[in-house]
Amino acid sequence: MFNNYRIDSWQKGVLYLVTLLVFALIYFTGKKKVKFGYRVLIGMALGAIVGLTLGQTTTDINGVETSIAATIRPVGQLYIRLLQMIVIPLVLTAIIKSFTSIESTGKVGKIAVRSFFWLLVTTTIGAAVGFLFAYIPKLGVNFTPPTEGTGREIVPIEQVILNFFPNNITAAFSTNIILPVIVFALFVSIAIIVENKRHPERTKPFVELNNSINAISTRITKFIIRLTPYAVFSFITFAVGRSNFETLKQLGFYILLIYAAMLFHFIFVQMLLLKVMGISPKQFVKKFSPAMFLAFSSQSSYGTLPVTVESLTKRVGVSDRVANFVGPLSANVGMNACGGIFPAMVAVLTANAYGLTLTPFDFILLLVVTTVSAIGIAGVPGIATIAATVVLSSLGLPIEGVLIIAAVDPLIDMGRTLVNVIGAGVAAVIVGKREGELDYEMLNSEETPALTE
Repeated sequence: MFNNYRIDSWQKGVLYLVTLLVFALIYFTGKKKVKFGYRVLIGMALGAIVGLTLGQTTTDINGVETSIAATIRPVGQLYIRLLQMIVIPLVLTAIIKSFTSIESTGKVGKIAVRSFFWLLVTTTIGAAVGFLFAYIPKLGVNFTPPTEGTGREIVPIEQVILNFFPNNITAAFSTNIILPVIVFALFVSIAIIVENKRHPERTKPFVELNNSINAISTRITKFIIRLTPYAVFSFITFAVGRSNFETLKQLGFYILLIYAAMLFHFIFVQMLLLKVMGISPKQFVKKFSPAMFLAFSSQSSYGTLPVTVESLTKRVGVSDRVANFVGPLSANVGMNACGGIFPAMVAVLTANAYGLTLTPFDFILLLVVTTVSAIGIAGVPGIATIAATVVLSSLGLPIEGVLIIAAVDPLIDMGRTLVNVIGAGVAAVIVGKREGELDYEMLNSEETPALTE
C-alpha cells in the first residue's frame, strides 16, 4: 500500500525531511502574517531548489521509473481536487446572485444594465487580447506540464452547442461540467426575475438561501487558495526535477507577455474608450490614482473598493449612485484581467503545453465562456485561479494547467488587480456620462483632494 513511498535512497529520505521543513516554514510565515504572494514565491523558490538538487534521483512508482519528486506530487493533486470540488457551487450561486440583483425597471435598472454591459464588454475584449498575446508567440509550446492531464475528445459542432444545455443538471454537477451549469444558472436567474415581479414572497427564501450558499462557497474557496504555496512547492519540485531549465525560462517569457497584454489593454482599450467618450485619459488617471496605487499594492479588488468609490465620487466626479453601484459590482463582475486576459492566456498556454490544438470555434467559445463566467468572480487575491479553472474546464482542457504558472502568479497579481480596478473606474465614468451623472468640472479641475482615512 505504501510501497511507492518506501525510502529506498538517502535522497528520498532527505526529500521527505526537506518537504516537512518547507511546509513548516510556509505555515510559520503564514502565522507571522507574511503576505500570501511572498509565501507562494517561497514555495516556488524552494521547490525549484529541491527539484534541481534532488529531483534527478529516480525511484520506482507503480512499476515506472520516475523522479523521486513524484512522491510529493499528491499534495498538489489534492489542491486540484479541492478546486474541482468548489467550482460548481461557487459558479452556480455567484451567477444567480449577480443576475437576480438587477432591477429591471427605472433609473437603477438602466444603470445596472449599462454597468453590466461595459464591464463585460471590456472583459470580453480583454479575453481576445490575452488570447492573441499568447497564441501568436505560441506561449507554452516548450513547457513541461506538471501532470499528464487529460486530452480533449473532438466532437461535432452541433453536439458542442447541444452540450450547452443540460438534459440532466445533477449529472452536470456530479461530473464538473461547467457550461451546462452556467446555462442552468442563467435560466434560474431569469425565472426568479420574472416571478419576483408577480410573487416576490415566493422567490425571497430561495434568493436568501442562494446568497448564503454563495457566501459559504466563497469562504471555502478562500480556504483552498491558502493551500496554494504548498501545492506550488509540490508541483514545481516535480516539474523541475523531471525537466530542464527551458520551463523556468518560459515562465519569465509568460510574465513579460501577460504584462505586455495588460499594458496593451490599458492603453488601447480602457484609455481609448475614455478618449472616444470625450473624457481625458490623463485627467482620469490623475484623479483615480489613489485607487490604482492601492490596487497594485494590495492585490485585492475588495480591499481597494472603499478607495475606488471615494476616488470616483470625490475626485473623478461620478455621482454617489453610480459609483456605489458600479464599484461593488465590479468586484464581482467582469474583472478585465482576472476574468478576461488571464484565463485566455492560461487556456492557450495549457493547450500548447499539452500539445492540444485550439480551433477558431474554441476562440469564440473562449470569449463566450470568459464573458459569462466573469460574472460572480470574487475580488480577493488568488481568485483568478478559479476563473482560469472554469475556462479550462469549459474548453475541455486539463485544469492542471493552472499550476504551470501558479509559481509566478504573485508577480502578475499586482498588475491584474490594477487593470481590474481601472476597468471598474472606466465603466463607472462611462455610465455616469451616459446617465448625466458625471461632474465634468470636478474631473477636469486641477484639484486633487485627499481622501479620508
